[in-house]
Amino acid sequence: MTGSAIGLVASALARGIAPDPTTKPSAFARENLVIPDGPRAGQLWDPKLTPQLVEILDCLGQEHPCTRVSVRKSAQVGFTQVGIAWAGSVIANTPAKMLIVMPTIDAGDEFNSEKLNPTIEETPALRRRVSAAKSRSSRASTARKKKFPGGSITITGANSTVDLRSKTVKYVIADEINDWPADLNGQGDPMAMVNARFRAFLAVGGYKKLEGSTPTIKGTEKNPSRIDAAFEAGDQRYWEVECPHCGGEQRLLFKHLKFEKTYPHRAHYECQCCGFPIEHHHKTAMVQGGRWIAAAPGPGRHPSFHLDTLSSLLVTWDDIAAAWVDAQGDPTKLKAFVNLWLGESWEERGEAPEWERLHARRETYAKGTIPPGGMIITASADVQGNGLFYEVKSWGVGKECWSIDIGFLPGDTADIDSPAWIALGEVYERTYPDAYGNAWGIDVFGVDSGFNTSVVYQWVRRRPKAMALKGEDGWYRPAIGTPSRQDINWQGKKLRRGVVLWPVGTWPMKSELYGNLRKLGVKEGADCNPAGYCHFAEFHDEAYFRQLTSEYLVERQVRGKTLRVWDHNGPNHYHDCDIYNRALADHLGVARMTVDDWARLAAIRNVPPPKPQGDLFAVAAMPAPPPQPLPASAAPAPQERATRSGYLSGRSAQRGGWLSGRR
Repeated sequence: MTGSAIGLVASALARGIAPDPTTKPSAFARENLVIPDGPRAGQLWDPKLTPQLVEILDCLGQEHPCTRVSVRKSAQVGFTQVGIAWAGSVIANTPAKMLIVMPTIDAGDEFNSEKLNPTIEETPALRRRVSAAKSRSSRASTARKKKFPGGSITITGANSTVDLRSKTVKYVIADEINDWPADLNGQGDPMAMVNARFRAFLAVGGYKKLEGSTPTIKGTEKNPSRIDAAFEAGDQRYWEVECPHCGGEQRLLFKHLKFEKTYPHRAHYECQCCGFPIEHHHKTAMVQGGRWIAAAPGPGRHPSFHLDTLSSLLVTWDDIAAAWVDAQGDPTKLKAFVNLWLGESWEERGEAPEWERLHARRETYAKGTIPPGGMIITASADVQGNGLFYEVKSWGVGKECWSIDIGFLPGDTADIDSPAWIALGEVYERTYPDAYGNAWGIDVFGVDSGFNTSVVYQWVRRRPKAMALKGEDGWYRPAIGTPSRQDINWQGKKLRRGVVLWPVGTWPMKSELYGNLRKLGVKEGADCNPAGYCHFAEFHDEAYFRQLTSEYLVERQVRGKTLRVWDHNGPNHYHDCDIYNRALADHLGVARMTVDDWARLAAIRNVPPPKPQGDLFAVAAMPAPPPQPLPASAAPAPQERATRSGYLSGRSAQRGGWLSGRR
């Protein structure tokens, strides 16, 4: 064999044993990944719609030296496709074991059924590699495990110690990490468990972790939120674009978005360099021509990215403007706007408003009467050993509220027949006259069951509009959660008509209360009282306001971590009553009521329309005749028991609730 022939054979052998060129994850997605749902269902993934994702994806490729990629994101930016596209690239090009960790197992199941599995089914390059689910085959896939030649994908939750402590994996997707528990059943940080799964690859490298999350509550300096800590440990890349007028490169910031406060918002961007307006029709070309710029490059820093809606082609600037306008006056909505639209953490203001200012702006309505604007009535009681504190509130449009009755009922609360519980029963039956000659009973009455629990259950059990409440700590709990039945029979089975216990997420509502107490109303020079404004009258004394503002945020060590928790510097009984009343208002759907809902309720409750005819928001400004209480015989019939969906839901209306026109 000649030398040239030997060279040809050697060259052919070299080509045969050399590894195939690695396909970048973005190239795999562009050429293979089929979108299973939405407006582009059945089409290939198009990077023109989400140009920011290309670099993120390619950092996850084998040729990139990093082992960690962090993404701090808002909603509506296409991040879910990053994880799916990377998983697809692993299946097709770099097979190995991958772990996908969602906040809970249920969230993992939802991700699999609604996102991952449909993508695999619609994408031929994946469908032919992933084993079908077969009940009796060890090689088959299951609902939470996808098997393919050379590897597998396991889907689990950060609340599962079994999956987080089991087999070694090479790749991890850690999604919505801000919703992960700080400590998993007393066994430690679930992220530490996930990182331990890489241990076998530490020496040889090649392992990768993608972690992403929408921000939630801003942490402390010693204990920042998971996604903030991950982003700030990296090189902090932001998507920068060029101004179509001056060419100045900049990151889009919300403070430079200009718009009308009413529809149509006509949102445009004001260039930070030249000051010229950038119209929305410039946005597509501008964003598609953008690039990632690292704000903190340096050795040892992994790629970390910030994604928000300002530079997303999946939403418009008018969408952002509308969301901001809708959030005004509502701390809960404003927090959601900062998290979901700007991709930033919300910083809770824990300092209490000055009680002296609240005391000074008291109004002159009489105790036990409903001022103009109030149409829904809630009441709550805080149980102490020597008596009961209670407060009654009336609610109106925009969650504006009036404290119309307060008091302390002395007596031994361990005895259901004590004067305290008898007096609370009288409060439960009480009716309150409004400004239009009507009188209304309390719509729902909540009692804190954290003390003398069995007696609270006895009292609630006898009254159809009463609810047993239990406050729960934590920043991510809903105002009022899923109830549980507490009564059981002698066989240990729960009774169908037993007492229902409703969990109340107190921490976020404490921030909501303080946010509303800081608002300035007409008495302090504002043109009008804003949504959520809190009214008090001259019967609210200094002791009431001291209790209302007694809580504050403090940093405290909890299981080795520094967390921001609520504490109080004195009696806080009326503070707790307010929080429980807010939970009850949420239960009744007050914050979700539309103008039409309020108008229907006004008709049912005989609130006259303003003259000249206007919308319901003018009701509060109407001159009010002096309240005329009705005799007890004229009081309205008791409302039906509140359900999980609230009185004001469509289902409740069909049954004859508030808005059905029948009582």
